[in-house]
Amino acid sequence: MDDDGEVRIPGRHVGELAEFFAAHDRWLFGHACARTRGDRELAADLVQDTFEAAARVWDMLREHACRRQRAWLLATLVHKDISEFRRREAFRRRQPDIHARYQPAAADTEAEALNAIALGRAREIIEHMPQRQQEIALMRWQDHLPIAEIAARLGVAEGTVHAQLHGARRKLIAGLGRYYPSGEGAAS
Repeated sequence: MDDDGEVRIPGRHVGELAEFFAAHDRWLFGHACARTRGDRELAADLVQDTFEAAARVWDMLREHACRRQRAWLLATLVHKDISEFRRREAFRRRQPDIHARYQPAAADTEAEALNAIALGRAREIIEHMPQRQQEIALMRWQDHLPIAEIAARLGVAEGTVHAQLHGARRKLIAGLGRYYPSGEGAAS
């Protein structure tokens, strides 16, 4: 093995492998073309992969008679072709999911318009809250501060922060009415 983790062919086997390739190349390519229905590029790739596999097990394969070597080559080519077929079929089956995953979401202009209206209305509601309640709501929902930190910054108890947030939520629910996702506060 070399530094890249690839198997190196020992020098003493290079000549034997060259002869082996020359003796079986055309025969194996013919079988590969038949298996790939005339796709010469795919057939050439299969033949190359098969001979690379043969080179990796050459110590074992070189001991066999020519007929047994050909049987090994053909069986290996068939297995590689089947593996390639399975890989292509798996990709073909997954392709619609892959395609769908990377398509942009369809624009929902009605939802976007309603969200914009609801956000504008929420801003108005928060702006009309008492100063302390507005400050706590913004620290929590805009700045994402924990309750304990809000209480420490304002010098109030955590219960007070909870109570102010509860009141702010109630005002938002009542003011947003039909825009509120849970339906609470919606006009009947």
